[in-house]
Amino acid sequence: MLRKAILWTGISQTGQYGIQFISTIILARLLTAEDFGIVGMVTIFITFSQVVVDSEMGGALLRKKIVFDIDFSTLFVYNLIISIILYLILYFSAPILASFYEKPILVPVIRILSISVLLHSFRIVQRIKLLRQLNFKVLALISVISGLISLLIAIWMGVEGYGFWALIIQQLVSISISVLIMCFYNKYWPSFSFSFSSFKEQFLFGIGLLGADTLKTIANNINANVIAKVMPLNQTGYFVQSTKLTNFSVNIVSAVMDQTLFPIMSKIDDNVELYDLYSKFYRLTTAVLTYITMWIILLSSSLIVTLLGEHWVDASWMLSALSLTILPCSIQTLCRNILKSRAETRKVFLIETVKSVLMILALLITSIWGIYAIIVGTIVVQLLVAVWMMYIISFEINYSLFDQIKNIIPSILICIGVFYCISWLQS
Repeated sequence: MLRKAILWTGISQTGQYGIQFISTIILARLLTAEDFGIVGMVTIFITFSQVVVDSEMGGALLRKKIVFDIDFSTLFVYNLIISIILYLILYFSAPILASFYEKPILVPVIRILSISVLLHSFRIVQRIKLLRQLNFKVLALISVISGLISLLIAIWMGVEGYGFWALIIQQLVSISISVLIMCFYNKYWPSFSFSFSSFKEQFLFGIGLLGADTLKTIANNINANVIAKVMPLNQTGYFVQSTKLTNFSVNIVSAVMDQTLFPIMSKIDDNVELYDLYSKFYRLTTAVLTYITMWIILLSSSLIVTLLGEHWVDASWMLSALSLTILPCSIQTLCRNILKSRAETRKVFLIETVKSVLMILALLITSIWGIYAIIVGTIVVQLLVAVWMMYIISFEINYSLFDQIKNIIPSILICIGVFYCISWLQS
């Protein structure tokens, strides 16, 4: 079951993020760095709103053995109400945000892109139903189909000269199609009934994770906003594109963990069995991502020029540096799923709180010295948090921090050796 689940989730996320990857390559040649910078500036507000709408309450339904229609309907009613409230907040606060960044164009951008928050509320329950069925094959097909159609529309708009609107419409079309297909496949529509007892149960499970996700969203997206405020807009575009390229591997691994490992881990009560599952996935993940990081660093300039074009070459150093966050970010996600499966949501919230504080402090300090210092600060914080989470997990499943680090070292040493050999041959 695990291998099949990982296979289909891997196909799903490879397809989804592969399409986004192709989209990045194609649209980078049709649009400017400023276009990506504009959309990147508002991403934090949209992502934050979607996290609040999601609220992680669905995780309670994944852990329950028996779920009634009233439970699904309660979740949907909450999602819908919160999404409407957040959409109105974004709509009326758009002029304030545009004034802060001194970019009037952000007003229509925020108001239109925030429609995705409303659409997202219709997707959550449908996705939970598919995950409860462990129907990863259907989820894979949905992500690929919605991604392909939205990509084709975005390419057409890019060719026609619509600029950053191509990126906005791409997001709206993708989520709309996924909602429609899920509704058609599940043949389910909530009854709009609401149970306070069911809500309380879901809320108590999700509140810690909601706080953690909120802080995680801020920590992961605030860099682009700070850069947009203190640096030229094209630097924001370079940062956004470099982040997309490095996140390709991270997103696939994270999605496999969230959609596959968490539902399976939630059903495991034996710590020995959980240790075996974690250690196997940990060794595989760290080995693969270490090699990927090495090749990104070696080929950063060639990758940027080949994938995005000559006019993006100034972003190559960012890609090389940010690739160092691939491994620690993935380790954090794996540890987070262990804690979620044990219902240790308070610990997840504590970790994300500390991480966000560290990230913001690092930004406040490093922004004085510019973009180079900001990226170095980001790498250091991600590494520190990853080690801290590995230490916490060592008590949960009896997998010592020393053993976890020891299992990474061979891959790192091999990559360092290969790196210097190739660098020597190229010199």
